[in-house]
Amino acid sequence: MIKVTSFYKFFPITKNLLSNLKKKLEEKGQVLKIRGLILIGEEGINATFSGETQSLEEYKDYLNNLFKQDFIYKNSYSNKWNFKLLSIKIKPEIIKIGKVYPQLQESTNRHLTAEEWENRINKNPQIVDIRNIYEVNIGKFNQAKNLQIESFKEFPQKIENLKLDKNEDTLIYCTGGIRCEKALKIMEDKGFKNIYQLKGGILSYLEHYPNSHFQGECFVFDHRVALDQNLHPSKKYSLCPHCGQPGNLSIDCNHCYKKAIVCSICLKKQAYYKTCSKNCAYHYKSGHKCYIKHTKKEIHASKE
Repeated sequence: MIKVTSFYKFFPITKNLLSNLKKKLEEKGQVLKIRGLILIGEEGINATFSGETQSLEEYKDYLNNLFKQDFIYKNSYSNKWNFKLLSIKIKPEIIKIGKVYPQLQESTNRHLTAEEWENRINKNPQIVDIRNIYEVNIGKFNQAKNLQIESFKEFPQKIENLKLDKNEDTLIYCTGGIRCEKALKIMEDKGFKNIYQLKGGILSYLEHYPNSHFQGECFVFDHRVALDQNLHPSKKYSLCPHCGQPGNLSIDCNHCYKKAIVCSICLKKQAYYKTCSKNCAYHYKSGHKCYIKHTKKEIHASKE
């Protein structure tokens, strides 16, 4: 079993230190055989990475000492590697929305623990899901308003379009909390008075309250695709080979007859999306014959 951890923190990092920090993170990660994605910038750090338990814990300690921070890690597990390698990237924004906040500090007085969140939502407050539409489609708090966004960059405009009462308490949430940090600041700038975010996001909530108010599964940005109510890798969703979004519809490829999983959106578009890959979609659309040889048993199984 592979251990996976994610965390973020907004704190100022001097620009001329970034290249050296990147090099150190890469070198230590290679020694410990860590895989994942770590974004660093003048805003702070945003990371998801995985490894064998002992190596992962050692890498966490290294990160705390290197940045002189006490990061709060959210842990889960995978039955296989969820990243192919370790990638360290220097970015202007550690979560992209189109505006850099180098001095942004987490609004800890506006963070609700999982227990506080559970108590609040029982009172039917104003809740907003700030995630992308494909994330919302596979799991959400049913009381939450959906912004119908394709990208977080759309948030500033979409939150205005929602026509919420800016004087009423407003609860916001995302996967792990990082998007809420910027969303909260943007909403304050737009005149919202009482905004609160779910500390640690859905991942933290499910750790304490599985099978409660959150319905469905939680999308994650790695090869696990989603986590179920017990934070186990999804057995329901796979990445659609055509758009890269979560899908759960089983099909027989129109070109090579192999079974595959695609999303409902692609399946509704054209017949060539009823294929197992972009390559098969191209050949089917072009009218090419499939020369892949299958045994009779394989072909029969694919058509059951």
